[in-house]
Amino acid sequence: MPSTTLRANCKVNLSLRITGVLPNGYHTLDSVFLPLPEPHDLLHITPGAHPGLTLTCSEPALDPSDNTLTRAYGLYAEAASFAPPLALTLEKGIPSGAGLGGGSSDAAALLQYLNARAPQTLDAKTLDAVAVRVGADVPFFLQARPCRVRGIGDRLEPYLPGLTGLWLVLVCPDVTISTSWAYAAWDMPRPSSPFHDLTKRDAEAKESIFRFHCLNDLEEVVFPAYPELARIRREFFRQGAAAAVMSGSGASQLGLFRDQHVARSAAVFFQARGMRTYCHELSC
Repeated sequence: MPSTTLRANCKVNLSLRITGVLPNGYHTLDSVFLPLPEPHDLLHITPGAHPGLTLTCSEPALDPSDNTLTRAYGLYAEAASFAPPLALTLEKGIPSGAGLGGGSSDAAALLQYLNARAPQTLDAKTLDAVAVRVGADVPFFLQARPCRVRGIGDRLEPYLPGLTGLWLVLVCPDVTISTSWAYAAWDMPRPSSPFHDLTKRDAEAKESIFRFHCLNDLEEVVFPAYPELARIRREFFRQGAAAAVMSGSGASQLGLFRDQHVARSAAVFFQARGMRTYCHELSC
């Protein structure tokens, strides 16, 4: 098998509503996922010198024996009886603990790579079943188009959010948030009144042009524990955003802007404060 490099893009959540908790502890969601080209990871794959998957990563914190890539490789081998010896170097560009789905995107890229080379490929339904066993967000990255995502991430339908012509500024602060911690915090008893740190302009923006989007239930538990993230969201509105929301379980946040120059000015503002920032023109 020839050497190759795969690109794994990220996603953001335009909305995230928690709709229930299953007996196994998984949470059911109603969310809108939007794929973005930046930031991205790179998977450098070469023929392996030893059986199975040999993995190295640019981030030493990654457990080389238990992660989404090793799970994807093992589950695909189980389903398709195809386990070529591979050496994979993961070059991380998507920050960990940012709510951008980096691990899920990496796994989806590897599943597609294996399926394109297997003697007997898996059909789309079977590949999706393998993907959801790897992780809840992995099936989305097999499609890589805007989707409304429900259930535990296994119920996908194409969805056009109607944001063409707007600009999205993505800010990734130097904060890592554990997804498992965020959902566990959501499950804990807390005051009946939800946490809201919204300006009047924030609430009006959400009501007027983004009725379904830009609502994330996990902000209710993440923002009190990480007040610096609430400050970033407030700053989005001071910079002229029409709406802003945390992606996934955080810590990344996005703002939607009507004007390109205002969006780029906001991106410069956040970059000047040491935060990784990306600016995207939307066409969906």
